[in-house]
Amino acid sequence: MKTKTPFKKTNATWIELPSQPITEGEAASTNKVRTYSIRIKLDAPYPSPKTATTRNIDGDFVWDRLVTCKGRAEAVSLAGNWFQCLRSDGERRGGVGKVLAGKETHECVTVDDNWKECLYGSNFEPYGSHNRLLDKETIERVIEDSKGNLKIADSPFEKGRKYPSLEWATDKKINSLPIKIGFSTYTDPSEGGMKEAMDKALEKAKKRTMSWTREQELKEARIIVKRMKETGLVKNRESNMDAIFEKMSKSKHTKKPSKLTDEWIQKEEMKCLVRKKKLTPVKRVKKV
Repeated sequence: MKTKTPFKKTNATWIELPSQPITEGEAASTNKVRTYSIRIKLDAPYPSPKTATTRNIDGDFVWDRLVTCKGRAEAVSLAGNWFQCLRSDGERRGGVGKVLAGKETHECVTVDDNWKECLYGSNFEPYGSHNRLLDKETIERVIEDSKGNLKIADSPFEKGRKYPSLEWATDKKINSLPIKIGFSTYTDPSEGGMKEAMDKALEKAKKRTMSWTREQELKEARIIVKRMKETGLVKNRESNMDAIFEKMSKSKHTKKPSKLTDEWIQKEEMKCLVRKKKLTPVKRVKKV
């Protein structure tokens, strides 16, 4: 007589799905264990592996599997390994994965993004694991956020290399922020591009007869001397001016004075002498 095998109990755990997307800051963290849905698109309702379920979503038959891991990048890695194992097993042993023969991972595998981990930015990496194997909803959301800077990947597929879900619409990353080319001077890269902005900055630098630091120090010195004149602190202006410019010329942070600076100093000294001659001497009052 055949003996009946005893029924073996299994411990099943309930996995809670996210009710709503979390914040961007929390999505950047990979320390939390999260739940992701891996789907393999099928041509017909084939029997699913033990770890998945055959479902009909938006008119397409898929194998749906839930996984829990730290971050979407790890979920994408698990999805790729699962697909490769099913396909190779089907090709060698004729298992359930035989329906995947001749197909590539990016053609039929997707991982959802309920945690908003795939976000657009100027540093968006199409080949990053967390930005690959995107579902339809995530692709539409990210393209809309990029305002046309990203598009669905259509470049030729190279075997043995990862294929992105999205790619840049142009050869270079677009950054529409103004570019600073000088002190309080900006240029718009959207009008002429980065090359034109850099050319303008070089032209402006060539026109300078002295360094920008030197110009600012001379400007500050003029302002200080002007205030001292107004308040009457400058008694012997000629000697004070000589001392100021002598200290500036010996400064380690400045370059050697140019011809333009020397001419300006001579003019200031001449003005000082003319003004000194016009001033009348002040009589001193003796104390009683």
